[in-house]
Amino acid sequence: MHKAPTFTSRGFVRKRKKGCILTHLQRIGTGHVKTASGYVSENARYRVVRREGCPLRCRCFKAKGNRTIELNHRLRKYRQNAKELLCSEEGLKHRGQSCIEPEAVFEQMKYNMNYKRFRHFGKDKVFMDFAFFAVAFNIKKMCAKMAKEGIDWLIKRFYELTVAIFRCCEHISKYCSLKKMHRVV
Repeated sequence: MHKAPTFTSRGFVRKRKKGCILTHLQRIGTGHVKTASGYVSENARYRVVRREGCPLRCRCFKAKGNRTIELNHRLRKYRQNAKELLCSEEGLKHRGQSCIEPEAVFEQMKYNMNYKRFRHFGKDKVFMDFAFFAVAFNIKKMCAKMAKEGIDWLIKRFYELTVAIFRCCEHISKYCSLKKMHRVV
């Protein structure tokens, strides 16, 4: 089992649960952090009450003031829930399969077809984007299979259909971005 470092936020939470005298935390407020993708996370801020006679104080921090720690309780709960699900019997079974099955497909998507991110935002638009890509990917696989079997006349038609689907995606993307620009103005 992974042991959390003693003087990090995870270590302080772990020690606090044990009732360690070194880590008396006092809540001093809440901070909001916005990521590059626009997600706003809420962090609880705690300050360690200064313990002058603490033998490990020199290892804890070297600053003049007290140590301040930011904890994201929601993230901690999500991680704990994910850990429990992954370590369950069903989770172990899925983890055993997940390393084999989708890797080849996603590798082809990312490196052979240069598809590294979704072009749209929002659940519905991302679903549409991925659905178009999945259809085109399956048509490409079918063309490769038909090429092996020698059905060249049909390959050309399916290739044209694949190109048309990708062009459709590009036009939809341009239309959505133009629509956004007109809303802003």
